[in-house]
Amino acid sequence: MVDNAWPRCLSTDRGQGRIVKLGAKAVTYGLVGLALAGAIIFSGSTLGILEPGSSGVLSVLLTDPPTVPAGVTGVYITYSSLAVHAAGFGSSGWVSVPGQGTFDSMQLVDLSQKISSDTVPSLTYDEVNFTIEAATVEFRGQNYSAAVSSDSLAVPIIGGLKVNSTSPAAALVDFQPTVINLGTPSSPSFTLAAGAKALQVPSGEVDQLSKGVGKQASLEGYGWFDAFKAEYSDNFSASAVSLTPDSFSITVLNSGPDPIALHMFVVAVHANGGEDSALGAAADTMVFLVQPNGSLQLLNGSPGQIRSHLKGSEYTLVGGSSQSFSYSGAVTSLRGGYTPVAGTSYYVIVIGAGTISAQVVTAT
Repeated sequence: MVDNAWPRCLSTDRGQGRIVKLGAKAVTYGLVGLALAGAIIFSGSTLGILEPGSSGVLSVLLTDPPTVPAGVTGVYITYSSLAVHAAGFGSSGWVSVPGQGTFDSMQLVDLSQKISSDTVPSLTYDEVNFTIEAATVEFRGQNYSAAVSSDSLAVPIIGGLKVNSTSPAAALVDFQPTVINLGTPSSPSFTLAAGAKALQVPSGEVDQLSKGVGKQASLEGYGWFDAFKAEYSDNFSASAVSLTPDSFSITVLNSGPDPIALHMFVVAVHANGGEDSALGAAADTMVFLVQPNGSLQLLNGSPGQIRSHLKGSEYTLVGGSSQSFSYSGAVTSLRGGYTPVAGTSYYVIVIGAGTISAQVVTAT
């Protein structure tokens, strides 16, 4: 297990009113739930209308810097139903490729792992899709099953991926899961929200990163990957945060080109364990679920009830836009018994699909 994997938790920058981001950046990655039922799936040997004049080798690589509460040493993701989408073919453009298994996301910080390789039509591909079958969190030496906010990931390939017969091609999927404990440290109940983006590996470096299915390779020193992360970072911020015993409001800005799926706002007492309290002990915090219409629902009750809400709720904030969210009514902690106290400082954590940011606010 990797005990010091970046980013393990929110940064410790506690400047009043300042955006506090994970590691060096708060990475914004889109998540779209996609049901493949009804789509036409083609395998490499049964190409149907996609049959081209030639074919080429396509590999799928995975890298994964997770965001987790303190005490988590493993996040095991079981996946299946791997497929790529041919640009311009609509719902009938899916090509299935072999790929199923389990990986530990904590072991893929600054590393890539090859999860698939197959011969596909020589076309341009714009999306990778796979199903998350299960997630397990290792916390304080024990394994716990984690609920997943969305079972199906549709991952856009930035700039597209061209496959030809002359040289192998590879897609690198940058998977960004966030783990939150909806229980307590002594009785945890974990939920995982995930998002991802992908890019084509430069042709001259495919062989270096693609040694064999299951093999890992270092991503350190690759300028194209550093540039990719930098381009799709720092596009997400929050401002105008207000908290009282009877109200909560916040404005979220998406300055990037791609949509962001927002899931929830978590409000944690600044003095009770710092920023880790928001991800590691949500039962003692105030949690607002973001509804598809932009309204906020204050959550309360058991973790099981909360997970059922998370499955079907998210708000899509399109690129280049901002949105103000507000809640009016008594503000209480997830399991009751606590309301905001005027003059007390709180962390306000914004959680989206592969996106997380935090800000300190003083209740009034």
